Amino acid sequence: MMNKSVFEGDILLCEDNSMNRELICARLAKLGIKTITAENGKEGVDKVEYRMQNGIKPFDLIFMDIYMPVMDGLEAAVEIGKLNAGSPIIALTANSTPADREQYTEYGMPDCLNKPFSSQELLDCLEKYIKPVNEKCDSLPDDDENIKNKLVQIFVRNNKNFYSKITKAIDDGDIKQAHLLAHSLKGNAGLLDKIRLQKAAEEIENLLINEENRTSFTAMNVLKTELEVVLNEFAPLVAEGPKVTIKPGIAVTALDDEKIKEAEIRVLFEELEVLLDGGDVDCLDLIDRASGLNLRSIPGAGELIQQMEYLEFDLAIKTLARLKNSLV
Repeated sequence: MMNKSVFEGDILLCEDNSMNRELICARLAKLGIKTITAENGKEGVDKVEYRMQNGIKPFDLIFMDIYMPVMDGLEAAVEIGKLNAGSPIIALTANSTPADREQYTEYGMPDCLNKPFSSQELLDCLEKYIKPVNEKCDSLPDDDENIKNKLVQIFVRNNKNFYSKITKAIDDGDIKQAHLLAHSLKGNAGLLDKIRLQKAAEEIENLLINEENRTSFTAMNVLKTELEVVLNEFAPLVAEGPKVTIKPGIAVTALDDEKIKEAEIRVLFEELEVLLDGGDVDCLDLIDRASGLNLRSIPGAGELIQQMEYLEFDLAIKTLARLKNSLV
């Protein structure tokens, strides 16, 4: 049991790692927080500026990953500081030595949340900057089976071709990209408690630091072997597909094709609603996904798709509600 505070507010999460985004958004959603995501620092700066230009309330808090493509967290924090939006920026990183923290402060990030973090550590951080609207004693698990299952799905999807990507980046001399790939894999392995793979990725990350390639055949082979072990372990889980809970009352056992299609649409809408509520850009995957029902195949979903593609999630939530109500 722990003291669970319930908040109201909007947080901007700048994080290029899709697994981290999924997990953090899920944890924040449990606490009543609406999360808007950005996959790099430039996108984060643009979203802060968009709010200011359109008279939308500034973000209550910004979580800023440090290592990101296009624009890293340090540069993004400086650019956001120039906008004077008034949103506190928290460094979100695995590097939190005193020297690192001093650097983050110099770049406009007065606090740091060290990855990986527990739900209690997240809660303690939130309470520094956002006043709770309600408090109650309740249990708050770090994650549940559905979240873990989705993280496994994302891990396999993102890393099944990882080794060829990192070796190509090294062969092409793009050491910065190779370093980012190793850094991302290290974090993903850690989220799933795959310690041997995490250590192998960390070794490669350290051998690629400062854009210098000091990797060896042995170190790369260890990485390849440990990655294959994890992917093979997860293969049966991925073959089962994501676990979807269907609410009572939906007629999935009906023999009528129309009713079956309606049930599938309801399940898709429920999945989409969760992602939109969390401001999760992974909702875009549902537009044209190859397996299962997708939004493009649903008559009347054109407006919803357009709003999602423009990242107008607030409008998309309202449009989705109308579509749900139109179902018999």
